[in-house]
Amino acid sequence: MKQKQFPVYCIEEFQQGAASRDNVFFMTRLETLVQRFENIDKPHSHTFYLVMMVTGGSGTHTIDFVTHQIEPPQLFFLTPGQVHSWNLSADITGISVFFEANFFLQHHPQRLYQYPFFHSQQHKPLLSLPKDKFWTDLMGCMYREYDAQLPHRNEVLLSFLHILLENAARLYRSEAFQGKAPGALAKVNEFELQLNTHFLHKREVKDYADMLHITPNHLNVLCKTTVGKTASQLIHDRVMVEAQRLLLHSTMSIKEIAYKLHFDDNSYFSRFFKKHSGKTPEQFRKVES
Repeated sequence: MKQKQFPVYCIEEFQQGAASRDNVFFMTRLETLVQRFENIDKPHSHTFYLVMMVTGGSGTHTIDFVTHQIEPPQLFFLTPGQVHSWNLSADITGISVFFEANFFLQHHPQRLYQYPFFHSQQHKPLLSLPKDKFWTDLMGCMYREYDAQLPHRNEVLLSFLHILLENAARLYRSEAFQGKAPGALAKVNEFELQLNTHFLHKREVKDYADMLHITPNHLNVLCKTTVGKTASQLIHDRVMVEAQRLLLHSTMSIKEIAYKLHFDDNSYFSRFFKKHSGKTPEQFRKVES
């Protein structure tokens, strides 16, 4: 059965009717987003980064086939290309921040790629927030600045975004990586960034170890001690996520998907997929669709 291709949204599509449209930054209240945009709860991806603060309500948020419970206050983090959908209660509240990579990178080169909640299949794309006023006040001030249309607005918004991400990273690391060496975490983050860029063409641990100027054994040790999986397992995980996205959200045939993912033939792809999921590609597409 042919699958419907999931939509890929750019920022411009959310800025219809906005007083200012610069196509690199956008903010909206979550309750407005779900009411205004039809089918926004269905599987889709973005060309931009998304930080979503949920302050009230309940439901579920599914990101790349992993379903997370809505338990406010929370932050969710989405990287370009990730597929997500949600099932939110009618009383949902929060604020969403959309931004293009260049908006942030122009003043903070490379920093965007070092945050643990972006560009990672292993680190959860969400953060439970302490129940104090810091986070809601920060996002509220940011939203008021966005809404006010004042001079030099983008420079101020960039400062707010930087403060938001840096504080989120501090809290995230204190909760998820307690007792783990910062140097090892940085190296594994760098590996995952390279993996997201090159996984279609490079499947050997040595390829990535060479990029990072370390030995394959050292890379495996860093990955195992940091995220509990070897580098090879992380490579396989990244290929599997892409295969699942294409199987569930594209009209491509199994043969076309195997070709796109650079497998030598359809049968090799099917064996690989079944080994790592327990299902053939055909079974996965039938069960999950």
